Amino acid sequence: MDTPDIDPALIARPWGARRPQNLVIAAVFVALAVALVWQAFTYIGEGTGGVIPYILVIAGPLISGFYIWYFNFRDFEAD
Repeated sequence: MDTPDIDPALIARPWGARRPQNLVIAAVFVALAVALVWQAFTYIGEGTGGVIPYILVIAGPLISGFYIWYFNFRDFEAD
C-alpha cells in the first residue's frame, strides 16, 4: 500500500500554525487585544481598577503580538 507523500515542513509545524488555522487564531488574538485595551481604557476613564488597566494597555497587545508571531511567522523548521 502506497502512502501519500507528505511535505516534511507540514510535519514539523503544529496544527495551529498551519493555514487557515493560523489566520483564524491571529484574528482572534487581534480581537482579544482590542477588547483588552478597550476595557482598560473604560476602567481608566471610570477611575477604577488601580494599576491593572494601565498594565492591560501594554500587556494585551504584547501577548497578542507574541502569539500572532508564534503561529504565523515563527520558523518551526529551524528548531
